Amino acid sequence: MVERDLSVELSRLPLAREDMPSVVDRYTDISNRLRHDLDQSANPHQTVVKAAALLWEEACTDVRLRTFDDRSLYWGRLLLHETLADLRIGEFVPTIERLSRNLNPHRTSNQPQAIITGFDPFGLDTNLQQCNPSGAFVLALNSQKIGNLRIKSMIFPVRYADFDDFCIEKALKIVLQSEVTALVLTVSMGREGFDLERFPAKCRGAKRPDNQDVAITQSSDPFDPPLDGPSFWEFSLPIEAMLSKMSSESRSRISDNRHVSTVEDGAIEATSLDVLEGKDALSGSGGNFLSNEISYRALNLQSKLGTRVPMGHVHVPRISGYSENQIRQDFKTFKEIVSVLATLVPSSSNRGSREG
Repeated sequence: MVERDLSVELSRLPLAREDMPSVVDRYTDISNRLRHDLDQSANPHQTVVKAAALLWEEACTDVRLRTFDDRSLYWGRLLLHETLADLRIGEFVPTIERLSRNLNPHRTSNQPQAIITGFDPFGLDTNLQQCNPSGAFVLALNSQKIGNLRIKSMIFPVRYADFDDFCIEKALKIVLQSEVTALVLTVSMGREGFDLERFPAKCRGAKRPDNQDVAITQSSDPFDPPLDGPSFWEFSLPIEAMLSKMSSESRSRISDNRHVSTVEDGAIEATSLDVLEGKDALSGSGGNFLSNEISYRALNLQSKLGTRVPMGHVHVPRISGYSENQIRQDFKTFKEIVSVLATLVPSSSNRGSREG
């Protein structure tokens, strides 16, 4: 297990508190209670479990019923980590990470489910007020029923070290093997519209650092992650059927993105997975940052497990800083995507060999 270095993220807290106190301190009562209870608790692990789970539930309720803002969950999690650092009990950091991101894979219902994942805000050295609409979207949908599917949401860190410690695979393995999982959507902030990223690639090459200000590699660029799999996978979403059922307004904002880049051919629009066979990836249709990598890792894991759950990545429109109005408008389109997919995917057992 990776020993998480949260020092850079924690170092942003004082300035963030000055810049947007209502956002950063929205859940300060949870961290204050944690500090108080840890001083008196005979079972500190259970005390941390309770605080981390409460943070996740409060954030989901807030986004669904009150303020459409994912940022308070991110900063509230750092407040919990700050409490552990002050008390020098770092052994509970993984517990906070797992439960405040809803990465606990245990099944809680026999209902057919859709797994939808988002990301933390990133680019905070440029703009401390930056949100990540993917986080707001999945918080709003968590535990909700869309069609016949109950939504289970997760939020992943923007940290290479966690990816290298297989945080994606650890969180998704059990749900992919579950007979109730009918759909998996990984979601991140991307470009201007809604891009369905058809061909994720095994590569890293983005110039931007992660949230710990770690660059992609200490060696060469591009960097090939240490994963056992082909250079490219193709998603398994029923995109043609989905687009045919979408409203014309939403359909106009959605693209089936096939643009990739390889060492051999440069930038191309791939017509099929066959034309990419044997090529060395420079970027997938989802780029070459962690949003591309989560999609690749999910599909690669599915191939190894032999399941056939419809799966793919959605890039949602980019936002500079924070705009509740834009997030709410874009959420309508995203929810329509999920709603239509829920009518198209089978809700019966997904076990068995993956087709195609």
